[in-house]
Amino acid sequence: MARLINRKKIQMAIGYAFKSDTHVVEALESTGHARYHGKHDGHKRLALLGDAVLGLVQLDQWYQTSQSRGMADLRLKQHTNQKLQECADRLGITGEILLAPTHADLHLQGGQVQIARETKASAVEALLGAVWLDSNRDFGQVKKVACKLGVVDDES
Repeated sequence: MARLINRKKIQMAIGYAFKSDTHVVEALESTGHARYHGKHDGHKRLALLGDAVLGLVQLDQWYQTSQSRGMADLRLKQHTNQKLQECADRLGITGEILLAPTHADLHLQGGQVQIARETKASAVEALLGAVWLDSNRDFGQVKKVACKLGVVDDES
């Protein structure tokens, strides 16, 4: 039986209510899970989009300051895989990542499943990409989610 994600848990964690399940499910689908089900890359496409949107949020914040271009580079380096992975763990996103069935079975049986840092980080980036698409490309919504996730400075 396929495991479902806890959409409400994700929405509470990121501070955004999805209009559709499509993007949130894709955002949490690991590559192994996708390939097992005959798809290609799982959340990788959304993660690429989310990475770009996150970079835009960071540069937008930088541009509003009088900081040097060097500071812009530092802001972009701020969202490393480790920071994104820590965000996934802290907010309970890691437990919602859809894994390949062999890993999922271990997880359900109480086994220790180690999810790669890159998979966790990609899921967080993919969620940002999902918000971007689901919100009809509302930059303000993505910015709020990025702040809630703690991956950019909260401007409030």
